[in-house]
Amino acid sequence: METVKKLLPTNREKRIIIVVIAVALALNAITFALAYPGMFEPSNPTLERDFSAYYNAGWRLYNNPSKIYVSGPLPGDYPFELRAQTFKYVPSFLLLISPFLLLSYQDAFIAFNLVQLALMPVLAFFVYKLVEDKNLALAILACIVVLINPLPSLPLTQAASRTLYYRFTSINPQTFSWSYYWGYVCGNAHVLQPVFLVGAMYFGFVKKPWLSGLMFALSAFDPRFALLALPLIAWYNRKTLLRFVAGSAVFLSAMNLPFFFYHGIGFELLRANASGDVLSQMYAYDWIPLYAVLVLGITEVFTLLSQSDWKLETSLEIKFRNVISFFRLRLFEGWFVRCLSGKD
Repeated sequence: METVKKLLPTNREKRIIIVVIAVALALNAITFALAYPGMFEPSNPTLERDFSAYYNAGWRLYNNPSKIYVSGPLPGDYPFELRAQTFKYVPSFLLLISPFLLLSYQDAFIAFNLVQLALMPVLAFFVYKLVEDKNLALAILACIVVLINPLPSLPLTQAASRTLYYRFTSINPQTFSWSYYWGYVCGNAHVLQPVFLVGAMYFGFVKKPWLSGLMFALSAFDPRFALLALPLIAWYNRKTLLRFVAGSAVFLSAMNLPFFFYHGIGFELLRANASGDVLSQMYAYDWIPLYAVLVLGITEVFTLLSQSDWKLETSLEIKFRNVISFFRLRLFEGWFVRCLSGKD
């Protein structure tokens, strides 16, 4: 117990943030446990979960590389029980998924989710370091949104509206986190993406631009949220911006350019984009990186505004005091001269 106390910061506000993070991680773990049974079920009677898209694309990388972005079953595919989903990410993601091909599909599915869950404390560390010295209310909000994501996805359909209403009126597996629950159930990589995005922000904050560039390159498997986060990541790298840009360019090129020369995989992605085959709507788990970037951006903006106001007020106060001191000095000088001349 004494050792734990020594590890905790002495600052009361920082201790509160750590407690909030601990509770958030516990709720995220509970969400994982509630989602676990759903990992063994298909998306519908004919379609496997999202992770099947990653596994099938990795399988095709070594067995049918020119057809990675083709929808539907092909000869030589992994023998899924149902139809695998279509792969839509950039080729660099295949490097991340390749080690899981050593396992069977279902074992790889569970292992991938366990890795995502194990990285949650790492994400918590990144968030804590970014918000520990900011406004306490904003820091708590950022930790909750990033680590639990209790905010709902937009109810774009009538069925979603009914599900959303049910979520707020009953205790069910989605109560703690609508987005993380479905992210784990589907084995979707948008649980993983915030680790890379917030990691890029953190390494920029601690002035390690090459590591920040590496994390940004890893996060770019779904370019939508990487581009959304880029201004904030660049802001954290503002003092070493050129090195961050150079590092990002190097890592993005190293991870993706070779795929243009290996069976034209990169060109196949461009063709799929041009035909609209990789377009996707927003699903529940897509809001995890979106909300994470937005809440951290809002926290940073409010912090900058409050610091600017303080500096402005301080500057005005100094100027006001200087003016008062000037007039007091002139009045004193006038009174002193009058005394010496015998006029007072």
